[in-house]
Amino acid sequence: MKNILAFTFIIFAFSQTLENVNSWAYQLQNLDPAEVSQNTTFEMIVMDYSVSGSDNGAYSAEEIQLIKNSNKLAICYISIGEAEDYRSYWQSSWSSNPPEWLGAENPDWAGNFKVKFWYPEWQNIIFTWLDTIIAQGFDGIYMDIIDAYYYWMEEVPNPQQEPYAAVYMIDFVENIRNYLTENGGENMVIIPQNGEYIVLENYVTENDVQRYLSTCDAIGVEDLFFYGNQDMNNSYNPDEERLELLTDIYQPGGWPIFSIEYLTHQNKINQYLQVAEVNNFIPYCSVRDLDVLTDGFGVTELGDVNSDGTIDVLDATLVANYILGIESEIQNADMNNDGLVNVIDIVMLINLIIGD
Repeated sequence: MKNILAFTFIIFAFSQTLENVNSWAYQLQNLDPAEVSQNTTFEMIVMDYSVSGSDNGAYSAEEIQLIKNSNKLAICYISIGEAEDYRSYWQSSWSSNPPEWLGAENPDWAGNFKVKFWYPEWQNIIFTWLDTIIAQGFDGIYMDIIDAYYYWMEEVPNPQQEPYAAVYMIDFVENIRNYLTENGGENMVIIPQNGEYIVLENYVTENDVQRYLSTCDAIGVEDLFFYGNQDMNNSYNPDEERLELLTDIYQPGGWPIFSIEYLTHQNKINQYLQVAEVNNFIPYCSVRDLDVLTDGFGVTELGDVNSDGTIDVLDATLVANYILGIESEIQNADMNNDGLVNVIDIVMLINLIIGD
């Protein structure tokens, strides 16, 4: 691995569009543009281009403008390293007769398939998708699966490996920037998610690093501080190597670092917000399905009435006190989502506590 400090001299391109963004949100499913526009707790939303994930559910230009009229940036999520079988570009014949550039299905995400992203056929699919995103009026794109390059460099069987995959990904990102510039998206921001080690990979030259860092405007990172085997609420376990890379290479030029952790326990959320502030990262926490909109301070788990990170008899006691009129306010206690807090909720909460 190259010396991390060797690239600290690099000069970055920094988008003035992101200069005043101090908070953000990230929701890919069930998003309501009106709800987003009415929420005043964030200044940028990362969202899908479509409520259904395909063209027939694409948000209208008016809906995107509604969000922008509320003084928020609307940034469109787009996976550039995997094909998704629910997108409009997917062809049913690929299941039995895949094109040469289509790879294996991701074992962790059903319906997502690695792609040889350096193939012109795949890049043209992305460019066509960008046409729609530009027409909708988005302020930028949030590119996922940047780290697909590592899959093709290291994880596939040796005959299929592509040692220059990291360089090809940098080329692809630059091609995306050029396409946006030439087709009406010259003011759009580009934010890669994860894949930060790309600047240290073999065959990536200092010129390649300069190209990559001057092409993009910020970076998004997942699971940096609470990494582990659980889907959510892992223990505080910062990845020190990633953290050093982000603070020594990506941050010095003024790049915003948009951090997301998948947390619902309030004690962990509080710890995360503190460490993000120390590192000057822009934090957001939610559930991994990204199907709810939070204010950035997280989604406390249903049943955790006192927001202490555990669901126990104290929570049931608080619910009982609320029903008896002893407590005047309560949260996370409507266990059956019927709009009421009553004996049924206590029963459901007790069953949850005892594991029934």
